[in-house]
Amino acid sequence: MEINQIIILAFLGLTVLVSYYVVLGKWIKTTSNYSNHPFWFGLDKNLVNILIIFQILAVIGFLVGVGSWLKNPPIGGIMSKQLFGIDVLFLTIAVFFISAALWPFTTYYKKLILTVLVLIITAISCILLLAGSVEETKPRWYIFLGFLFLCITTVLGDGVIWNAKYIISRIYG
Repeated sequence: MEINQIIILAFLGLTVLVSYYVVLGKWIKTTSNYSNHPFWFGLDKNLVNILIIFQILAVIGFLVGVGSWLKNPPIGGIMSKQLFGIDVLFLTIAVFFISAALWPFTTYYKKLILTVLVLIITAISCILLLAGSVEETKPRWYIFLGFLFLCITTVLGDGVIWNAKYIISRIYG
């Protein structure tokens, strides 16, 4: 991956952090802790705590997987290819960051369809990363495990569980 692509990804990653901080920390004033945040939409606290554990593992997994691939790019599989002359790995991570950065804003502004779509796009990006981790000529177990944890959070936790709770809360309030 080229240095300009790494700089773009670093900027997009920072954008995700800033968007979460602005919406979840500044715009929504709450005296409760993260597990009681209004953006859980009344999901059972025990389930929230389990999801938080997987969120922590997902962050670690993302850093391990992407960091490893930035240091030693994937050989073989979808993530080693180019699409229209651009690295698929770069495109996948960029789409992941953009959709993740949009999520807090679409949720805050109650854009039901957009909120669901950005989480689905995030999930698809993560599925591609996981697929790429097993398609390498010599798959690295730590990259696979990292992206597996990421997918547990983004595909199952966000794409299925959180979306289900969000949709029902928005429709039946």
